Amino acid sequence: HLRETGATWMSLLATGYQDTVNSTDIDFSGPSTPNDASLEGIIRQAHGLGLKVMLKPHVDLANDPTHYRGEIGPAFTDADWAAWFASYRPFILHYAAIAARTQCEMFCVGCELGTTAVHADDWRRIVSEVRAVYSGPLTYADNQVETQPGAVVWWDAVDYIGQDAYPTLTQVVHPSVDDLAAGWVAFREKLRELSLKWNKPLILTEIGARSILGGAQNPWDWERQGPVDLVVQENFYEAALRAVAGQSWMAGIYWWQWSPDPDEGGSTDTGYTPHGKPAEAVLRSWFGRPM
Repeated sequence: HLRETGATWMSLLATGYQDTVNSTDIDFSGPSTPNDASLEGIIRQAHGLGLKVMLKPHVDLANDPTHYRGEIGPAFTDADWAAWFASYRPFILHYAAIAARTQCEMFCVGCELGTTAVHADDWRRIVSEVRAVYSGPLTYADNQVETQPGAVVWWDAVDYIGQDAYPTLTQVVHPSVDDLAAGWVAFREKLRELSLKWNKPLILTEIGARSILGGAQNPWDWERQGPVDLVVQENFYEAALRAVAGQSWMAGIYWWQWSPDPDEGGSTDTGYTPHGKPAEAVLRSWFGRPM
């Protein structure tokens, strides 16, 4: 179904877990993490359909619902940080090896790990060790361009600047495409400036909005409650694609998200997937054009 939209790439997730933001051990052997055979089978299936694959490992918190991965280590000592990176290293190298073995076309070395990202020397070592395992292009998925665009100082170590982008483009509950496009002007400039500063192409490693009333207000809010609004998601997609089309510094865009459940989506769904919604028609229209 994803291939039928005209998409040429997919981002594939595999998630490891640490217990809380205060934990230093990352487990990727439990039942909530896809096993390697499953992951490799999906990559082969995607390649068989003509899709290129970015493998994008995530770290989530297993038992800490009031925090998220970007807040890891609020009271870590130097020894704690050393322990955390010592646990992250085998996790990310494991998936880098899978990316190499399955010939994934891109690999993401980390996702939204804001408090860790300031440890530039540690990340440079991680990237160097990943390159020893995987020879393809690398990115890191940051999510701080709106608030702290200078937080990552090691973009020179990877090939593409990555941004997980859930910008609040408007406070209008029922925004038109023009309302959203107006909000894109300042946001796109921040992205462009980041790309130009480092002289590197930028990828939106995630962007999306739910099909829910007010879905363009804080589109990162996956817990928002309310009635279905298919139009707000449709307009969000249209405005985003208009905003990024033709930008030479923009290398690509990954929509969050397309579920592996083929029945997820449809006209009664309030989630992020565009499947079976007007937003999917927007994708088909844009993906069918020469870009």
